[in-house]
Amino acid sequence: MSKAVELAKCHADPAYFTHNYGRIDDAQGLGDGSGDMPFTLWPAQIEVLWTLLLQRLILILKARQLGISWLCCAYALWLCLFQPGKVVLIFSKGQGEADEMLHRVKRLYERLPDWMREASPALVTDNTTELEWANGSRVKSLPATKGAGRSFTASLVILDEAGFLIWAKQLYTALKPTIDGGGQLIVLSTANGIGNLFHQLWVKALSAKNRFKTIFLPWWARPTRDAQWYQEQLEEYTDLDMVRQEYPSTAQEAFLVSGRTRFKMPWLLQQTPSDGLAAESLPDALDKLDGVTMYQLPQQGRRYILAADVAEGLEHGDFCAATLIDAVSWEEMVSVHGKWEPDEYARILMALSDGYGATVAVERNNHGHAVLTTMKLAGFTRIVYGLDGRAGWLTNAQTKPQMIDLLATALRDVLVKIRNQTALNELAIYRILKNGGTGAPAGYHDDFVMAWAIALMVASQPTEVEDEAIAGSWDSY
Repeated sequence: MSKAVELAKCHADPAYFTHNYGRIDDAQGLGDGSGDMPFTLWPAQIEVLWTLLLQRLILILKARQLGISWLCCAYALWLCLFQPGKVVLIFSKGQGEADEMLHRVKRLYERLPDWMREASPALVTDNTTELEWANGSRVKSLPATKGAGRSFTASLVILDEAGFLIWAKQLYTALKPTIDGGGQLIVLSTANGIGNLFHQLWVKALSAKNRFKTIFLPWWARPTRDAQWYQEQLEEYTDLDMVRQEYPSTAQEAFLVSGRTRFKMPWLLQQTPSDGLAAESLPDALDKLDGVTMYQLPQQGRRYILAADVAEGLEHGDFCAATLIDAVSWEEMVSVHGKWEPDEYARILMALSDGYGATVAVERNNHGHAVLTTMKLAGFTRIVYGLDGRAGWLTNAQTKPQMIDLLATALRDVLVKIRNQTALNELAIYRILKNGGTGAPAGYHDDFVMAWAIALMVASQPTEVEDEAIAGSWDSY
């Protein structure tokens, strides 16, 4: 086959170019002993390259040692050799890491066949931070500092190990405008917990709140890895969570295990979420209640607890969240979620209490006082009195650790049955904070976490109620 035809094929397809002419470092001695080896692409890598060819905004979440950094370098080289005037910016944790990425681009170029380099634009700039070819295309390495890259107009930006960048948000704000005129942005990383820029972009992409195309590459994306290989990793590591962090099976596992989450993912996977009862099976009165999902109808003679976390009701604030559980089996019967004024929320809680004969434990912190006041003015009496003898439940520095510890034990030992997927999502990201406390990461919610913690505390120890509650009936009002 003629060299002109080969160049045409390479020009048309970065996967063909990389698979047939790419040579990478042979760090593990898998090649012929020369120090480099052919970049023989796996199916997952080919799929990634085609995604890079077709999409402008790409998020890549990956397991370790899948060759994706090399793949992005090969794509950058292909872009520069076959399309004139391209500007590629490579960012990594520090200048050294960014320079290593640039050096990979150079090594890929130098290992091309002589005839291909001679037929390609000549390399006219070659130093530790920049490569430039005679066609005007260039690759520049930059450290991930706050304002790096702000003065450039880029064709392609590669943000490597984005989950580990100290100034990720500031850098993203600075560099995003450099590609908004039509350039391309590749953000790649292994997971580093939740709440950081990489995780936030991923969550928004899954909810179609941004235009990023997501790619997740599990540990088995490398063809030589099988179940036996994974079992060997489990046996060789002393911390099983580290195996799941480095070699995740799902995106959820990657993010959760790599963060300091309070509730372990295997505990949450023991729960079985539900969409709730079909509308036609619900009591007529339930149609009047907004934001309510019913999982089980009330049964006579059972004791129920309705625990409520109260929010301010602002458009961008936290949600009001409540869970109604069986006080003995700790099974979720009803969940409540929405944004209401305190008096509206109180009426929803009272209606549910009437239907189930449930005692109501309202967290009285902040706006909980207004909910309790509405209930008392309405003559409602099934109100839980907390350990301090006052109406409502008080969450403070003394009670919160006990509440969260009890919830953790209940999840670990499968003493609860949580049906609400939103609650499970909140439990999944609830984390241990730097000050030793617990809470949701910035920008996330823990309303259902607190509702469940209150419910279990009330169910597990003696509290007082203004009158005895027994399961009621929707027909009673």
